[in-house]
Amino acid sequence: MSYAQAAATYQRNAILTASPEKLVKLLYDGALKNLEKSKLGLTDTKTARSPEVGQSLSRAMGILGELRASLDHAAGGAIAKDLDRLYEYSLDQLSQANLTRTPSGVENTLKVVRTLKEGWDGIIAG
Repeated sequence: MSYAQAAATYQRNAILTASPEKLVKLLYDGALKNLEKSKLGLTDTKTARSPEVGQSLSRAMGILGELRASLDHAAGGAIAKDLDRLYEYSLDQLSQANLTRTPSGVENTLKVVRTLKEGWDGIIAG
């Protein structure tokens, strides 16, 4: 087994055995990684229209869409409603970034996701 295969197996097992709280943390980490990658690509005119940038944007949007879809509005009340609005805003910002191929929407989304992740890290650490 190659190193890459071993790493992929380890990562898959970590996800399959993770608690729901840990899964949300992993989703935030994945969103941030893809947002950073797309922001970097969008800041350079040579790479702004590259398939890699589109793929990173798409992955970030998929993760945020999944987080939004998993909200429990009945149990979450006002917090779930606020999170829903933040995810909707972020998805709109990423759609605009994808259309215009400029980094501002990604930067706005990074601020939101970083803040949400900090709050989530505080919750699961406590």
